[in-house]
Amino acid sequence: MKILITGASGLLGRSVFKLLDSNPELSVTGTAHSRAGDRLLRLDLNDSAAVRETLQKVQPHVVIHCAAERWPDRCAEDPDAAWKLNVRSTEELAQLCSGAGAQLVYISTDYVFDGAEPPYSSDDRPNPINFYGRSKLAGEEAVLENGDHWVLRLPLLFGPVTQLRESGVTALLETLRNPEPVALDDWAVRFPTSVEDVAEVLAQCLQKIRAGSRFAGIYQWSGDTACTRYQLAKMVADSCGLSADHLSGDPAPQFAEPRPRNCQLDKSRLTDMGIVAGESLEKQLARYLAPFL
Repeated sequence: MKILITGASGLLGRSVFKLLDSNPELSVTGTAHSRAGDRLLRLDLNDSAAVRETLQKVQPHVVIHCAAERWPDRCAEDPDAAWKLNVRSTEELAQLCSGAGAQLVYISTDYVFDGAEPPYSSDDRPNPINFYGRSKLAGEEAVLENGDHWVLRLPLLFGPVTQLRESGVTALLETLRNPEPVALDDWAVRFPTSVEDVAEVLAQCLQKIRAGSRFAGIYQWSGDTACTRYQLAKMVADSCGLSADHLSGDPAPQFAEPRPRNCQLDKSRLTDMGIVAGESLEKQLARYLAPFL
């Protein structure tokens, strides 16, 4: 089976590429834009001719679309660029994949929900409250309307990073090392999810597809630990042997962009298929932060 991964130089794409590429039964090609090289093809997803040429060259059976603008504040600061990548280029990619006979897997977010009535099943009605969530929901709709494709929604991601600020989770190590007192969000509930776990989930999905299973519509995956940013910072402190005494929790934080309260995702559609992944959040934090201690 031939697999093409967009955004293979990013936080999620790197782990997906690494795991799938280690499977001798798969032929995996990764693409990147600003960080191409090292086995990754340079591809501007906003260049439809280049996308078409890449699909013709690789002839993938499945395209895993990891590339996106995933920072809510950055989306709000430059909405045109975010919409162009998260929606317009995604719609074109879905259409081109359909024409090339490839199935597209679109990586989406828990922020398509408003966070008022968790947990959310894949069939629940989305109601995003910020621009990022609206752009990803529009991307979902574009994908599902333009071929036999499917969506995988994910919450807050973290994992092996090249720099701490690549994930809001690992960035907390810098917050802990700064002795200045700071109040962290103790209102919004998040579910940190390892990109290595997501890669394992995608690998199992591909195995089922190769065995004849059909994937269609919307699927969801999530870590199991619920925590606010303040609670997560204390977990990072415990994992790294650092003090969190200079931190405090803010029960009414002010966000530049609105955040939902709790978008817990129901992942039973995948677990009912026998798909599993994950170890404790504490072990994952310790492993991913060890190189920076």
